[in-house]
Amino acid sequence: MSLNLKDAALAKAFPANFGSVVKRRSSGNRVVAVQYALGRLGHLKDLCDGSFGPITESALKSFQRSSGMTETGIADVGTLEALDKALSSKDFRVPAVKHGDPMAYLSDFRGLGLPVVRVEGSEENITWDHRVLQESYGRFVADYWEVMKDNLVEGDCKNIALFLMDQFRKQLKQDTLIDLPHPVLGRGRREKDWIVATADKTTGLFSHMDKLRVGRYDYPAMKKVQMLDKQHSMIYGVNVHYPEIRTDRVAKSTKRLFDWDRSYENWGDTSKPEVPVNQLEPGHMIFIDHTGNGSYDHTVNVVRVEKDSSSRVRRLTLAMGSYDDMKDNSSATIVTYKALNPYSEEVIVELNANGRITSSKVSYSSEPSYLVKTRYRAVTTLMERKRGGVLMVGRWG
Repeated sequence: MSLNLKDAALAKAFPANFGSVVKRRSSGNRVVAVQYALGRLGHLKDLCDGSFGPITESALKSFQRSSGMTETGIADVGTLEALDKALSSKDFRVPAVKHGDPMAYLSDFRGLGLPVVRVEGSEENITWDHRVLQESYGRFVADYWEVMKDNLVEGDCKNIALFLMDQFRKQLKQDTLIDLPHPVLGRGRREKDWIVATADKTTGLFSHMDKLRVGRYDYPAMKKVQMLDKQHSMIYGVNVHYPEIRTDRVAKSTKRLFDWDRSYENWGDTSKPEVPVNQLEPGHMIFIDHTGNGSYDHTVNVVRVEKDSSSRVRRLTLAMGSYDDMKDNSSATIVTYKALNPYSEEVIVELNANGRITSSKVSYSSEPSYLVKTRYRAVTTLMERKRGGVLMVGRWG
């Protein structure tokens, strides 16, 4: 039986006259191709490492079950053809990319089903400092973050924070005619257009790495896939970038709500947050100065805050963007934008009644779990473990 596979990775890994099987304890490019197919179809949640173990076997059985096939956990010719057919019938583009104009799609607030922004009971000259506006922004962040997740909107940390803010300004003006100044640029400063990148229009953004030095420890899976699929891009949805604004400038443009206090130092106790969690509200931002040199280089957005009956925070949903530098993935390294791979993640942190962290997990990532592991946890969002590092909490205004 001659194989006629259309998927690039499967076709490269399996010759037309392939008549054998791939199964438990198999290894190599053929396993990578099967894992890559299972990952894209939602059955594999582990890295495409080229080793056929129990996780890959379970994922393959899951696909066979969903396709009405016998659950053998073996990739024979019939299973390969079924994988190929399933891949060819799916459009993996996010809605904003299918639309053709990602920014227009992401700015169609009514079409996205977002609640109307209301700023009731406020005086005419409203500013970011008005409590009613802060509350409105907090609600927007929770709603719009879901839109960003659905469309795999990614960027580095400052760009995720800026995008949430700027899209709120845009909807606020549409719904209320209130035209808020850009809090970083200030009133009267000329605003620039967002740079938007997608897999088919990378605008110079780094999107392929099979010939570059690996930075993160788990990028070998990405390299294995790109050796089989030259069209595979590291942009999975929509990448957004606002030109010429650094994270430190964003941090120093916000209203400071909490400045580093040595009493919050946890001295290595990773159950103790180093910010006042009970004071956090949706829309707040946590800024981290990794070195303590007065320059902030990371931003975390507070998306949701859930409290108990005593108003103690018991659950936080945090959103952040970041990047990996292929040459040196130190968060404090100055790098060239074209050498970066931006992405975004969501972290959920659970706390007990005493404000101690009981668990944290990444609940969303713009990068597929079958290609790259997640990075953030409570220890990288609510505390700073590097010597000299400090944190600050701020809001727009």
